Parts: sequence; structure tokens; C-alpha cells
Amino acid sequence: MRLVLLGLCAAVLSSLAACNTLDCFDDGPLQAAYTDGGNAARAANAANYDRGRADGLALKRPDGERDGTIQGYEAGHAAGYDSSAGYAAGLAAGTPPGRTAGLADPTACTSGASDGYVDGQDAGYGDAFAAAAAEAQDAGYAAGFAAGLATCPDDVTSTVARTATGAAPDPLPASQDERVCYGRGFEKATEEHAYDRGRDDGKRANVDYQAGYHATYPAAFDRGRLDGVSAGYQDGYTAGYQRGYDTGYAVNYDACYGGARADGYDAGYADGWDAGYGSGYDAGYASGYDDGNDCT
Repeated sequence: MRLVLLGLCAAVLSSLAACNTLDCFDDGPLQAAYTDGGNAARAANAANYDRGRADGLALKRPDGERDGTIQGYEAGHAAGYDSSAGYAAGLAAGTPPGRTAGLADPTACTSGASDGYVDGQDAGYGDAFAAAAAEAQDAGYAAGFAAGLATCPDDVTSTVARTATGAAPDPLPASQDERVCYGRGFEKATEEHAYDRGRDDGKRANVDYQAGYHATYPAAFDRGRLDGVSAGYQDGYTAGYQRGYDTGYAVNYDACYGGARADGYDAGYADGWDAGYGSGYDAGYASGYDDGNDCT
């Protein structure tokens, strides 16, 4: 029945923000529900641990041999991959030739100049548009306001009034509050890996399993380490070459980018100013006209 309550709490939590405001430590029914949830979780943890430990103790020597082979290879592969002869060595070896190739790439300067001009043009246009629009808006507003006001009777002035109201949500019912607090207590005390912990403890106490595990682990570790060194070196070389290439490429790219960006900025600024001034004036005029034409 308590697990049913937990499921109901999970459902209401997704739709009722007020669940987040509950005080489940009120020295009353809410705290009692929270405690019940924690006790239920701890009982479930213990049952899962016991089940896992029993499963670990039931394993046989072939199970240990299998796990020793798999885990030994994985551990050896990771050790070889991360060793000084693995990824680090490949990274160091791949960087110089990558940089040489990047420096020799003939597209670096043309790409830098093209990108610089486009980026500068966009930036110049945006800066000019914003500046011109702000400058023109006041002028447009004044003209629009005068035009709008001219449509009103002489004895009417323009006013604007705004109000806002809100309502607080209804409180949650007490039974629902208890469900929420039970769920919090259950979640807080739940051990996600209780079964795994129990199974590992069972394996460690299982003499037959341990004999098989230690019989296969060392050889598997050595095989994994050799493969890990090779894989790490290859991955490191690829990463080093790319890093070096990017560094070399950037030398010529950056050299051609700056001047082209300045040229693009100037061209974009001229176009952006004209467009921004017209847009700002129109927006200001429309806003001013609406305010001037408010004859209430």
C-alpha cells in the first residue's frame, strides 16, 4: 500500500508546484509519513542486498574465469591506453606534422579573408542599424504623436492606464501532502545499487568464484594493455595531428582575417545606417501616432 502512495505522489509532483513548499519535518503527520517512507526504503535496500549477496555466493568457478577475463582485459586496455606509450606518445608524435600541413594549406588565407569580410559586414550592419534606429525613433515618435493628436477634439487629452491582478493557488489537501512526504522519505533513503553491492560482497566471499577469477585476470590484463597502448597511440596521433594542423592553419587564417573584417565592417555600417534610420523612424512614428490618437 505504501508503494501505491509513492506512485501517486510521483504523479502529483509532475503537475503541482506546491509540492516543493511542503515542510515534511513538522513533528506531526507529515514527518511521520516521511519516516515511514524512509523505513520502507531501508527495508527494500536490505532485501535487495540480501538477494544480490545470495546470487554472488551461488556463482561457480567458470563464472569467475569469465569475469576475470573480461575485467582483466578492460583494466589492462585502460592502463595501456592512458600510459606514456599510448595516447600521450601518439599526441606528441602527431602534432608537428599536423602543424606543418596546416601552415602549408593554401586555403587558410582565402578562407580567413572571406570569413573576416562577412563577419565584419554583419557586425557593422548590426551596429549601424541599432544606432540609427535609436536616433530616428525619437524624431519619428514626435511626428507620429503630432499626427495622431491632430485627430482628437481640442479639449481631449491622451491617457493610458494599466492594472494587473493575480490569485494564489489553492492549498493541497492533507492526504496528498502525506503522500508527497512519504515519497520524499522513500527517495532519500533508497540505495540504488544495494543489489550490486550485495552481489559484489557475495563474489568476494565465494572461494570457488575467486579461484576462477584470479586464474584468468593477469593474462587478460596483459593482452588488454598491449591493445590499449596501440589504440591509445593511434587515437593520440590523430588528435595531435588535428591539433597541430589547426594551430598552423590559424597562423595564415588570422593574418588575413583582421584586415578583411575591417573592410567588411565599413561596408556593412553604411548599409546598416540607412536601413536602421528608416526602420527606427517608422517604428517611432507608429508608436507616437498611437499615443497621440488615444483620445480617451
